[in-house]
Amino acid sequence: MRTTLFAAALGAAALLGAIAPASAQRTDPCAGPITFGTTISATGTNSTLSDRWMKMTEIFEEEFNRMAGGVALSGCGGKKVPIKFVMYDDQSVPATAVSLYEKMATVDRVDLFVGPDWSTHGFPVSQIFEKYKTPSVMSNVATPRVYEQGFKYITGLAFHANTWSQNYFESLKNVNPQPKSVFWIVHDNLIAKTVYEIHKPIAEKQGIKTVGEEIFAPTTRDFTGIILKIRAAKPDIIYISSFDAVSVPLVQQMRQLRVTAMDVHHIMATGSLARQINLEGVTGELYWHEGIKGPYSDIALKVLERAEIKLFDYLWTGGRLDSYFVMIQAIEKVGKLDREAIATALRAPGAKWKRPGGEFEFDAGGLSKIVAFTHQIQNGAPVIIAPAAQATGTIKWPSPTWQ
Repeated sequence: MRTTLFAAALGAAALLGAIAPASAQRTDPCAGPITFGTTISATGTNSTLSDRWMKMTEIFEEEFNRMAGGVALSGCGGKKVPIKFVMYDDQSVPATAVSLYEKMATVDRVDLFVGPDWSTHGFPVSQIFEKYKTPSVMSNVATPRVYEQGFKYITGLAFHANTWSQNYFESLKNVNPQPKSVFWIVHDNLIAKTVYEIHKPIAEKQGIKTVGEEIFAPTTRDFTGIILKIRAAKPDIIYISSFDAVSVPLVQQMRQLRVTAMDVHHIMATGSLARQINLEGVTGELYWHEGIKGPYSDIALKVLERAEIKLFDYLWTGGRLDSYFVMIQAIEKVGKLDREAIATALRAPGAKWKRPGGEFEFDAGGLSKIVAFTHQIQNGAPVIIAPAAQATGTIKWPSPTWQ
């Protein structure tokens, strides 16, 4: 199904490319408002991750214009101009997203793009950005191959497979007793398998020996066989590289069969998962946490409060908000609305960008070098345990609920 969607999206891009007029840049680079075009998966398969983002984006527009006064344009005498969003629902379908970004470029004539989300959307839509030479800061497009195509007008905010559990394994160097073994349980999914393949040698380099590894299909409901292997191997760490929903029966059955370990680590230990099963004591990753106060966090927290969004429940919300903040910073670096200059600024080597979770850089292809925060579920809520400089608490080790 994923291949079909990609093919349909690429076909739509080719068709529209043959008939669409070129997108014009405004004649006055100092006039406002500055329009940001975007699609959000408000319906369809991805909507459980993003169904509140349209409301959140409307609120962001209001709060940024109110709290910051607009975008500061140094090249326009220091005037501040408001931002305005043009939004559509891509229905979680890449081909639909392609047609909508084409519409925003040619009919709505937006100034800049933010989005889309998801790796399935990122590759086909990136061709629209290139065609109209309009920069976009995408969000939650983590697949490295999107950024290996030589596109000049894209940057993307996500933590990806290379750094997913970097802070987790760093934190294990400081626990006592030291873990010596790990059992890997992997969802048969491209991202989940890539995270596992990258972190296995990292663990081994730290002296954490692999004592078992199992890949399971997303339709698996009976994990008895895998759990019996875990119990026989007696690992110190059980590392679950999986999307949250498909792993519900796995963790349920681990609890029922009284699996023990120093720690159970789940790369998507989310609020959605915690509402269905007992995640107490489990460690995992978060993009951002409300307890971490960084640049723009006052605006972000106000927006989240009004939109009734908790970051633990909506794991990828931080990336979506960051795309707005980074595009605003790029405009302010240039000092006026100039697409080519903004695209160059976004991809400038060594440029530092601010987000509520801290500072970061983009790599040469335009993908952010953001490293996820490691958290542990304590008393039903996520507590950031790494990196130490931004921790909101300390790890309970060994995990008391897995003994």
